[in-house]
Amino acid sequence: MLRSFIGKFVVVYFDDILIYRKWLDEHITNLRQVLEILRKERLDVNQKNYNICIKQIMFWGYVVSAKGIEINDAKIKDIQE
Repeated sequence: MLRSFIGKFVVVYFDDILIYRKWLDEHITNLRQVLEILRKERLDVNQKNYNICIKQIMFWGYVVSAKGIEINDAKIKDIQE
């Protein structure tokens, strides 16, 4: 259901959905688009895990920020050890 957004401003991993944009106005527009689809599909959002408009987030071993998506070097180091 979110296939058309993946790679543009959405990353989906199992039941985790990450919406990323550099600019706040774009982020809010895309957030609305995703939430509308989830509502149409009758899927709920867990508000405990809901973060909005943050500058950086760790997501499955990656750091997502305005710079883009980068590998979390600390996570790789932990795995190697």
